[in-house]
Amino acid sequence: MSLPGAATEASGTAAHSAATAVWNLAEDTVYWSPAVFRLLGHDPALGPLTLDQLPGRLVPRDRPVLCRMVTAALVHGRPLDGTVRVARAGGGASVHCSGRPELDPDGQVVSLRLRLRAC
Repeated sequence: MSLPGAATEASGTAAHSAATAVWNLAEDTVYWSPAVFRLLGHDPALGPLTLDQLPGRLVPRDRPVLCRMVTAALVHGRPLDGTVRVARAGGGASVHCSGRPELDPDGQVVSLRLRLRAC
C-alpha cells in the first residue's frame, strides 16, 4: 500500500539510506518504503511491523528509548527525534529516527510518520 506523501524525501547519496514509515492508526494500516526494510533488516515478504513489534528489531538497551519516543508522540503529540541501534549479527547498526504524529481536528493522533536514515 502506498500513502500520499510517503515517498522518501532525500536526494543524491542520502536517498539510499533515508526511508519513510507511516503507521495510520485511524485506518489500522502500515506503510514502509523499501529502504525501511533494508535499514531494519526485515524481510519485505513478512510485511511491515506494527509499532508494538518495532522495538523487537533493536538492541535490548535501545528498546526503552524507542518506546519512550513513540509514547511521547502518540500520547502527547510530540515530535519524535533520536538515534537507536538495530540488532544485527556482530553488533548494532545506528539509525536516526525523526518524525511527528498527525492529529485530527480534535487533536487526537491519527497517524505517526517517521523518517529513518542510517548514521
